[in-house]
Amino acid sequence: MRMIAEFEKTGRMSWFSHLDLQSTMQRALRRAGLPVRYSQGFNPHVNLAFATALSVGCQSLCEIMDVELQQEVAPERFVDDLNPCLPDGLKVRRAGLVEDSAPALMALMQEARYTVCVPGVDLRANVEAFLRAPSVLMEKRSKTKTRQVDIRQMVHALDCAFDGEASTLDMILEQNNANALKPDLLLGALAPGQPCRAVRTGFYAKGKDGGRVGLFEAGLGQK
Repeated sequence: MRMIAEFEKTGRMSWFSHLDLQSTMQRALRRAGLPVRYSQGFNPHVNLAFATALSVGCQSLCEIMDVELQQEVAPERFVDDLNPCLPDGLKVRRAGLVEDSAPALMALMQEARYTVCVPGVDLRANVEAFLRAPSVLMEKRSKTKTRQVDIRQMVHALDCAFDGEASTLDMILEQNNANALKPDLLLGALAPGQPCRAVRTGFYAKGKDGGRVGLFEAGLGQK
């Protein structure tokens, strides 16, 4: 069996790297005494995977992990036993059991949603211009190379509100095995050099009717 769990990563934990998160969650799972499955070899570790990495400094209300189990455990017990073992800023919101044969989260994920606050600037006109553009080329850097990508087609929804002090952007970005757009690259097109605060608020898979369905629900087979 496997346990799909959705958790928050907020506050100081937003500055933990993906490797830090992995080691923290490994320790918490062991401390909670849950019947998790371990890898083989000289340095056994809990078999778990995350839907995708989160940029350092970005908070999230919807991170999802997939934990292999040696035996079945009630989702409610999993949540209740694990949360007291987690540091402030990490909190499991819900969990659900799936069979080992269920698809991996990365195979199902198609989109990620973010709320981004940009203080001191009205970005409504910039957003309108971006949405009208047939293409927007930006430089995307990896560890080994830099290439130009058209990010316009990877922005599936974008809205902006301005309250007189800050712009709040609601965006749904492509996030799958083939393409992944991070909000900082989009902000580089809309408001280069502006400070911002980003929160990941949702993951989506494709439902049976072709519409959006939450990745947590899709992972449990609830399409």
